[in-house]
Amino acid sequence: MPKHRYYYWYDERNDDFANTGINGKPTPEDFEYLPRNIFYRFFKPIVYYALMVVISIVVWPLSTVRKVHNARILHKIKDKTKGYFIFGNHTSGFSDALLNPVLCLPRSTYIVASPDAISIPFLRTLLRFLGTMPVPSARSSFIDFRDAVIRHYEKGCAIAIYPEAHIWPKYNKIRDFSDSSFNIPTKLGAPCFVRSAVYRKRRNGRTYQEIWFDGPFYPRTDLPPKQAQKDLRDRVYEQMCLRCKDSELDDRFHYIKVDSPELVRSEFD
Repeated sequence: MPKHRYYYWYDERNDDFANTGINGKPTPEDFEYLPRNIFYRFFKPIVYYALMVVISIVVWPLSTVRKVHNARILHKIKDKTKGYFIFGNHTSGFSDALLNPVLCLPRSTYIVASPDAISIPFLRTLLRFLGTMPVPSARSSFIDFRDAVIRHYEKGCAIAIYPEAHIWPKYNKIRDFSDSSFNIPTKLGAPCFVRSAVYRKRRNGRTYQEIWFDGPFYPRTDLPPKQAQKDLRDRVYEQMCLRCKDSELDDRFHYIKVDSPELVRSEFD
């Protein structure tokens, strides 16, 4: 394992340091967000809940998440027939993908993810069983994506979104993000929760995670749609910043601002 990791960034909205090694392709225009395949529809809930049991018993104890605060609020929304949205900062592929589904049980959780998630044939099927929904790459696919999100929400599922879009490992601040991820929840008038990953240092300088949940935040109905969308984004952003104001950066991780996009890179030693 490298002792130090250096991430040179220029654009906090678009630079990605996931370092998965996946040469992902765009989401196909004909991607089926609501599969009609009878075998998929039959086996998905079986595989999903079986994996949730394995993750909660075996995988989660191995993660760097030490404590979860306030998760009980996820089960206290007024209309239990419909779902909700969770917005979180994106600092770990592992815990970001697996923690929300466990905490939202018995609800199913769908996670809006990068197209990289469906780029590996075997993992693509497994991740779809786990509720992964790749962001559409073409405008023509957005209607199908939107309809799928609404369908899952109406059926009482949780939808997890990471508006920062790209992973910055163990990053201790909240990056700027647009309000585009808040379009659908605003139109639905849906409850939205904030999930903040906060990092605390151990004596050796390495960090562990504490997860905080806040909300629900509802879109304002007294504003025009575009203003309500921006207002919801701003309240979610401010809550993340409030929770992460004392978050600490791991001594092994270094984030350095550079002057041009050509200098963006990762280095390990």
